[in-house]
Amino acid sequence: MTRISVLLASAAFAVSATSALAADAIIYDPAPMTPVSTVYDWTGFYLGAHGGYVSTRADSDGVFGNPAFAFDEKFNGGMLGVHAGYNFIQNGPWVLGIEGDVSRTWNDNTYLSTFEIGTDWQWSARARVGYAVDRTLFFGTAGVAGTNAYIDVLGTPIEIEDSMVGWTLGAGVEHAFTDNWLVRAEYRYSDYGDFEPLGLPTAIDVTEHSFRIGVSYKF
Repeated sequence: MTRISVLLASAAFAVSATSALAADAIIYDPAPMTPVSTVYDWTGFYLGAHGGYVSTRADSDGVFGNPAFAFDEKFNGGMLGVHAGYNFIQNGPWVLGIEGDVSRTWNDNTYLSTFEIGTDWQWSARARVGYAVDRTLFFGTAGVAGTNAYIDVLGTPIEIEDSMVGWTLGAGVEHAFTDNWLVRAEYRYSDYGDFEPLGLPTAIDVTEHSFRIGVSYKF
């Protein structure tokens, strides 16, 4: 075999080997991994704290049946409290759960430098229905609610209290920043019925608007 034949044969072998390697690279090149999307799970128990602003309205057509003493007063202040709940159903985007809360309120007025009138505690037990967009939950809530109203005669041990029970409803939005930590903003309207101090025939209707922000830990 001549030197030229040897060179041509070597070149042909190199081209054939390169083509085979290229074919193998194309055949065995792994396909890229497709990311798997996950939907946030809202079910489970959670515990949290909240604070906000409360505006209470007390109005009466007449004190002790006398329309000359009719009044309409507002008591505005702050609130701090705790809440706990359990989301037990998540069907697609729909989330169903229950929740309860207890709050301390500071909303009172002083009249004639003698009488302090307001509410100091409130609670509620409610159902919640939400619509989830992944980590954001838009919800409505409704249930039973109560508050404690009082009339305090300043400088004396005299304090008249009345615990009222009524209803509440509202709406809000909640977002899961992590799998466990949630933040929320919520508005609620509550109607507590009538304040009747000492059982006297003085029907004072008590209603309330509240705006709350809170943080929760989901277990």
